[in-house]
Amino acid sequence: MIKLIIFAFLMHQCLTVDIDPNTFSNYLDVRMNHLHVEWLLNLDKKIVNGTAQISFKFLKHTNYIDLDVYQLDILNVYLVNGNSLKHEIQVVKEQSLIQGDRLHIILDRDYNPLENIIIRIKYAYDERARAVGFLTKEQTYSKKVPYMFTQCESNNCRSIIPLQDTPSVKFTYTSTVISTNPLIKAFMTGEQIASLPLIGQYGLESTFYSYSFQLNIPIPAYLIGIVAGEIEQKHIGANCYVISEPFYLDDYAKELDELPFFIEKMTEYIGPYIWGDYKIVILPQSFPFGGMEHPLLTFASPVIIVGDKSGVGTAVHEIAHSWMGNTVTGNNWSNMWIMEGFCVFLERKTYKYVRPQDYDIIEAINGNFNLISAIQGFTDPDQKSYQTLHPITSWKNPDDSTSSVPYERGYQLLYYLEQLIGEENFKFMLRQYLEHFKFQSIDEDDFYKFLLDWVRSNVKVNTQKIIDDIIAIYKPWVYQEGLPPKPIDFKTPKYDEAVALANKWITQGQPQNADDYINYMPNQKMIFMQQFLDNYSKLTHQRLKELDDYYKLSGTKSGPKIAFKWYKTVILCKYDTGLEAVHAFLQSLGVRSYVVGTYEVLIPNYPNQAEAWFAQDKWLYHPLVANRVEDMLKKKIKRAQITQ
Repeated sequence: MIKLIIFAFLMHQCLTVDIDPNTFSNYLDVRMNHLHVEWLLNLDKKIVNGTAQISFKFLKHTNYIDLDVYQLDILNVYLVNGNSLKHEIQVVKEQSLIQGDRLHIILDRDYNPLENIIIRIKYAYDERARAVGFLTKEQTYSKKVPYMFTQCESNNCRSIIPLQDTPSVKFTYTSTVISTNPLIKAFMTGEQIASLPLIGQYGLESTFYSYSFQLNIPIPAYLIGIVAGEIEQKHIGANCYVISEPFYLDDYAKELDELPFFIEKMTEYIGPYIWGDYKIVILPQSFPFGGMEHPLLTFASPVIIVGDKSGVGTAVHEIAHSWMGNTVTGNNWSNMWIMEGFCVFLERKTYKYVRPQDYDIIEAINGNFNLISAIQGFTDPDQKSYQTLHPITSWKNPDDSTSSVPYERGYQLLYYLEQLIGEENFKFMLRQYLEHFKFQSIDEDDFYKFLLDWVRSNVKVNTQKIIDDIIAIYKPWVYQEGLPPKPIDFKTPKYDEAVALANKWITQGQPQNADDYINYMPNQKMIFMQQFLDNYSKLTHQRLKELDDYYKLSGTKSGPKIAFKWYKTVILCKYDTGLEAVHAFLQSLGVRSYVVGTYEVLIPNYPNQAEAWFAQDKWLYHPLVANRVEDMLKKKIKRAQITQ
């Protein structure tokens, strides 16, 4: 009976209507449930030798296992008894450089449902791995040793580990990282533990240093991360730690000392934090995202360190992922909003406790600007579905569909549902949602059915009307292209103040109350800057000069979000005087949204400048960023050739 229950649970996890089109694994036939990985780091040569030991449980009769790989050198595949297994790399529809390849492993016999198997794979990866950012020692502050970090979301873990690279599959894991240099320390997803015994033969002739980690809560592959280099950690209170290069550590720790308070306030709303220590790594500037939510090891870009704690909202977002995304996960990249929309909702609820009044509303207004911009940007026929909460990612790199849409369209759906159900009801619904789907991967239909059942059972007033409203809007909100079916009017006087001040600048020049801007909240300043961006055609070069002289916007220290809007305005206005500052901005960070967003307006307005700058600066960026900009430039050249 117990075996049947387990089997039914596993089938529920895998046999979903909304299967993952972005994996080449046969995860519906056999499912990995534990991973142990060992890596020997050679950061000078940008090579990592590894062994992956994977435990599987069979769901169907089968005699083979297919795994996802991307540019991995597979050396050997064998059972724990040492017997080798036949295997081959299979190219699928010319996807090698888009999504990778299939590692097809022929097993030693036919296996039945509920049987288990353990397989070991010896392999290596290098700088072709698109998950990895390798830095030379010259790119670090101390210039003593090289540095590396990973970014596996969306489906990039297959470039560092052969596995079932789909959020539909969750597994526990352990790891051991080996360094031959005492200055190179390593941290990985999970809890650091005493060193595990090695299973690989690495031919080590000199002293080596090992770091071991474990995570007993099941996670999908994209949440695995590693950082290695000259790094240290510092305790900042409660269960929170900051990790960075030693030179920056004290400053970063001071900037992030509110993290224990953030976690405390978030748990008051949503329930207990279950993951143990909360560690945040401030990475070098080439990290391609603002943050990444690896359990017990959040990664963050140094752009969040502004000096006035105004950039720490990224940490609030990543903390929220401990519940929304890491505990309950979307089962494929067409359901990214299950991770991100829910996370933004919880993040903004927390702002009510940790930020000034209406901060959350201003965040929602800025988010709506980003949503509209993203939807308007997806104009190609094969990208129209990216406007929805269910993008079609078949035979594509799902990274290409990533934008503010799953974040903001998903948030607005949840906000609308909260208005229907009531704030307190919605809070209790979210808590029960987390408990009901704990450690599972779900799709939009799973949440839809749960929501309707919950309302029927728990809402006592206007129940049928609420249910009818949910049925009317939910599917269009998820699947309909264009703007959401119900526009939400986020209102606060602080928005009106910022817009009015900007309009005075646009229509008459420097107003008497120009200094009001200095006292705005950071995200209120973004509203001010957005008004210039939306009305750039009304701005003269003289007006831009006056703004820059008065507020010192070029080279701004007030954070990249404000600078990003200013520099886009400079480009769109073709204000040549500001171009040097735009270039310096692009050289100062590696966050994909800022770099790609700037190049999106730079390429059509200053094509020669864009090509020259990227050729000069490409080495600064993580492969996920450099590849995207390169594709944009290639499309520009192709369009030019067609028009000639």
